[in-house]
Amino acid sequence: MPPERGFGALRLPLRLVVLGVPAAGVLLAALAARGGLMPAASWRWALAPVAFFAIVLAERFPVKIGPEQKVNLGALPCIVAALLLPPAIGPATAALGVLAGNLVVKRTWWESTFNAGNVLVATALASSIGYLDGQRSAIQDLRAALAGLIYTVANAGLAVLPAALHTRRSYLSLAGQVSAATWPASVALAACAVSTAVLAIEAPVVAPLPLIVLPLIYRMNLAINAQGRANEQLAGVLAAQRRFLTDVSHQVATPLATIMTNLAILSRRARHDETISDSVAEAERMRRMLARLKALAHADEDVPLRRELVDLAELTADVVRAYAAQAGTSGVGFVTDLREPAHASADKDLLREAVANLVDNAIRVSPRGTDITLRVARSTAGASIDVIDRGPGIDDARLSGLFERFQRSDSGSGLGLAIAKRVVERHGGTIRVSTAVGAGTTFTIQLPTSS
Repeated sequence: MPPERGFGALRLPLRLVVLGVPAAGVLLAALAARGGLMPAASWRWALAPVAFFAIVLAERFPVKIGPEQKVNLGALPCIVAALLLPPAIGPATAALGVLAGNLVVKRTWWESTFNAGNVLVATALASSIGYLDGQRSAIQDLRAALAGLIYTVANAGLAVLPAALHTRRSYLSLAGQVSAATWPASVALAACAVSTAVLAIEAPVVAPLPLIVLPLIYRMNLAINAQGRANEQLAGVLAAQRRFLTDVSHQVATPLATIMTNLAILSRRARHDETISDSVAEAERMRRMLARLKALAHADEDVPLRRELVDLAELTADVVRAYAAQAGTSGVGFVTDLREPAHASADKDLLREAVANLVDNAIRVSPRGTDITLRVARSTAGASIDVIDRGPGIDDARLSGLFERFQRSDSGSGLGLAIAKRVVERHGGTIRVSTAVGAGTTFTIQLPTSS
């Protein structure tokens, strides 16, 4: 139901639905009760207060049957009441139970009235179709099963109506989403209710057996709630980790820049001092590590990507220029292979970081005198960038955890591949690896093509 608490704040169509559904329920219940009370065994009359209080308890303590949803177990006693209580009594018992339960949980009068009317419509239809009068027949059992299904469909269909009117979303679209999320639990509850009602007629001693699912649902509810709390704690830890990475990269960047500047001055004064050269190399390694930590924190954030139309040939050329000096020092060359012009809608800075990490990794593993190939291509599957090295390849033992964080080798920090994977996935793409020991490795970034 929509969040506004005052009935007067609702739009006219929604107010008409809130009042019209209970009115329709009263009419259908009256039609279902045309035959009067219809004589019934005394145990059936005792079922009325039991069903009433069961419905109130279900409203007061809804349980989770799936991680993302709450399902009201009140559907079970409502269907049982519709099938076993006389048609003049069953729908009224179910509707009054829902009304009382809604008031217990302090819903507004109009929410309570609509929900009671919804159940009144569904139980009146179910009672009209599947009331079990005690005469044994396969047709009657089939009608009871059909009544349970109709209750489920009618109840869910009416429940979606106010939400669709309030949000102004397509009713069919919203109903489809709700059905997809709740149909397993709803059908299970309906089947349980119908089985209980049929057994109450055929074999009263074993009628409670289908209710054995309720303790199982309760235990499942506890497990789901525990998992939900664990997920919330994990989300908090991950958020704190991202904040820590961002803070560290910002706080350390300034003093590190000062250190690198001073080291550069010292290195010009003492050109052959190995100690200073080593310090410069380590400071540069720390700078790259901080850049990767910052990129990882950025990639993990759920902020929108700053998308633009990116020419992948230009992007790879930028990366080649940026890493030309490092490649030259390592004795490695670059070869660019532009198979076909390709563009992608992407966050240019993040995508460049992903490609740069693959290139940096390739430089580190490539033997002197070999080339690294950057290939840009386009196909029906999308645009792709291949980074191909002639290094030693990757053994099978490392492949399974290759893109996990801090799965480092002798030549890297263990962050580059994890960053590349996260960035590519945020763009709706994939990254895969093809390798053979002693024959090199190819990393392929596949992105959706932008026309």
